[in-house]
Amino acid sequence: MPDRQASRKPRRLRSADVALSQSSDWGDLTGRVALVTGASRGLGAAMALALARAGASVVLWARQATTLQRVAKTIHTFGRPSLVQVVDVTDAPAIRRAVTQALRRFGQLDIVVNNAGMWGGDPLVRLSRKIWSDVVATDLTSVFLVSQAVAPIMIRQRYGKIINVASTSGFLAHHDGAAYCTAKAGVMHLSRVMAVEWGPYGIRVNCIAPGLFRTAMTSDVFADRAWLARRRRQVPLRRFGEPDDLAGLAVFLASRGSDHITGQTIVIDGGASLAVGA
Repeated sequence: MPDRQASRKPRRLRSADVALSQSSDWGDLTGRVALVTGASRGLGAAMALALARAGASVVLWARQATTLQRVAKTIHTFGRPSLVQVVDVTDAPAIRRAVTQALRRFGQLDIVVNNAGMWGGDPLVRLSRKIWSDVVATDLTSVFLVSQAVAPIMIRQRYGKIINVASTSGFLAHHDGAAYCTAKAGVMHLSRVMAVEWGPYGIRVNCIAPGLFRTAMTSDVFADRAWLARRRRQVPLRRFGEPDDLAGLAVFLASRGSDHITGQTIVIDGGASLAVGA
């Protein structure tokens, strides 16, 4: 019998297939406008700079103007415009005002990185209502408030990329982390709900879950050299994260290269959460 597979004619490539295969600009963000919360230092600053290097104009949010201005100056060296806004991401009216001002300046908002966060920990029996409320407000409610404020713009545009920063602590339970772990788990599931509701409007929503990274928020942890040495042996890549390790993933999730990805949480922790021993 003749080989049916061999006798089949090769499928003709569609023009869209050819265009995609020949494209070399999947990570190009030229013409896009990104908003990054918690952009003054650490992971937020690294992602803001990466988006600017890829061609985006960047709106920078944090509570302190001085540190934001330093990030803005670096963005200027890339030849990209930026807008510095001092915003409390737990204040809904302030968020709406800032979004209106950013839209007036740039005329569009294409990418949002919800990165603002804080740590607050105590054993559950001593955990105060204030610490719980502050952590949940900053780490979870802010994601809801900022995303809700920009969603109507993205719906009108029929396009948007929302990147929410969670943590591997959202998968794991650890001592003194009730508020933080709960908030970060909430960010992951809120991202999935956003993806389902806003997907029909061309809005993609994804989540980044970093492991242990060297930032100002983790300075106390990195001061314990003995603990770090033990923990490093449990990380398959044998090192902890640095802010620039998030740069490529942030640009990918903001770019057309991730256009068919939504509702996902991507872990970036050097393999630490695999629990592989030395």
